[in-house]
Amino acid sequence: MTDYSGFSVLTGAAMALLFVAYGLRAAFFRTSIVAHANGDVSHHKRSSIVGLLVPAATILLLTLPVLFVCRLHDGFRVWIDVHASFIKAWCVFWVLVFLLDGCEVALRFVFAVRGKPFPLPPLIRNILHFFLVVGALLLVAKAVLNRDISTALASTALLTAVIGFALQGVLGNLLAGMSMHIVRSTVPGDWVAIGDIEGEVMETNWRETRLRTVGGHMLVVPNSKVAESVIHNMTHPVPLRRVRVSVGASYSDAPAAVIDALEAAALSVPDVLRDPKPSAVLTEYKDFGINYDLRFWTNRYFDRTTLMSDVQCRIWYQFKRRGIEIPFPMSDKLLNDFMEVVNHQRCLPPEEKAVEQHLADLHQSDFCRRLLTDSDGHSLVTDDELRPVALALRRVQYTAGETLFRQGEIGDTAYVLVGGKLSGRVEFQSDVAPHTFTLQAGALVGEMSLVTGLPRTATLQAVGEVTLLEIPGKAFVQLLGLRSDIPAKLAELVAQRAAQNAAMYETLKAMPRAGLGTALQHDNILKRFVRLLKAGKSSIADA
Repeated sequence: MTDYSGFSVLTGAAMALLFVAYGLRAAFFRTSIVAHANGDVSHHKRSSIVGLLVPAATILLLTLPVLFVCRLHDGFRVWIDVHASFIKAWCVFWVLVFLLDGCEVALRFVFAVRGKPFPLPPLIRNILHFFLVVGALLLVAKAVLNRDISTALASTALLTAVIGFALQGVLGNLLAGMSMHIVRSTVPGDWVAIGDIEGEVMETNWRETRLRTVGGHMLVVPNSKVAESVIHNMTHPVPLRRVRVSVGASYSDAPAAVIDALEAAALSVPDVLRDPKPSAVLTEYKDFGINYDLRFWTNRYFDRTTLMSDVQCRIWYQFKRRGIEIPFPMSDKLLNDFMEVVNHQRCLPPEEKAVEQHLADLHQSDFCRRLLTDSDGHSLVTDDELRPVALALRRVQYTAGETLFRQGEIGDTAYVLVGGKLSGRVEFQSDVAPHTFTLQAGALVGEMSLVTGLPRTATLQAVGEVTLLEIPGKAFVQLLGLRSDIPAKLAELVAQRAAQNAAMYETLKAMPRAGLGTALQHDNILKRFVRLLKAGKSSIADA
């Protein structure tokens, strides 16, 4: 057998062994991926670690059977005996590779037992493994084949210099990627801002870092650009971050009231953390108003745009309900025009449209339909009699998710639902599911606390945009004094409702048990109405 045919057969056998060995390794890794997808973490780690030994072990185990089969041919047996050094070099090389892989398996096993991740990132591991394998190849060539490797080393150095000059950009990305993997400045899953680019790190390889933005766009950033930029990591070491919103208020609003409204607005947004607590500070006196900073914390800083929008919407509703004005800068001409309009309006009689709207809303409420109308549906009071009550009402607005009041709070106001819907929740003991309900326009809410003096019996939240008429205690007293029979009718109505829900009230966590049955009796409710009327008349006499 000629040398050419012998080397051809040997090369074919070596390629077949490599194909089988790395095919088995791929099968191991596929099994590991399936185990990880099924949640079998232990099998996933075991398969991924053991799979490292498969190529070298397979080649060493199959080399002897392949040689045995080849020696059955007389011509090839003679060729093998003549070129035994190549067979020895092949075996020694794979023994060294097996030992290298064995050391890595041992290290991975130690870290797995300790429950710690392997410290070397995949990129650094692959580069280090490549150089160790090349070193083993040169060692075998020198020690087993007795080859002079100085020429190979010199050629390798020259080739490295040429390749480095031609591929300096690629090598820059490679070295930057190695540095990033070593110091772990970014890892997959981190939300980072690199210059003016912001997104979630999906993958970091030898050349590039892949980011996915909040909008779903995939951005590929060369590692050299990442290495020379300032990286704002929004996830590491903890995702807790502070967000700031600047708001202005007028000079006529007390800073304490503005700060309280700002903090209440932040706390009404579910994604704002309660600990650390939101805080507001006065920052600057401007020509047209006072500036404030509202600071709150979140674990989703990357989604801060949506969060800031929610908080600023709640600020508007809080300011609107509390009568706090948001100023804006004016030019001289605009200011003069504005003052002319204000002076003109001061000379006009009070606006009656709002009062008429309040009267119409009252007439459409369940409260008036049950107490202020007869059996034929005719009103028992005139609009002129009801007008003082309407003047004391206040129209308030809530947006989706805002809480009107919470179960267990002390309440001294009632509300008429003018527009929108309210969702209610009554919480029982911890082992009982809460009772939920929905209220439509026209419903009267919060009157139980005003009537009985007990805490709120339910939590009400706005479903979408909601408009309500707020009935303070003063207006409620005026309502009771319109007719002599109204207190008795209202006491009877509340007592009936209380009797129907007595079992539920007794199990409310926030409701005190002591005195509950007594407080909800008809006679005691009527006595409370009488006390309210006397207090109201005395305050009027004093005035």
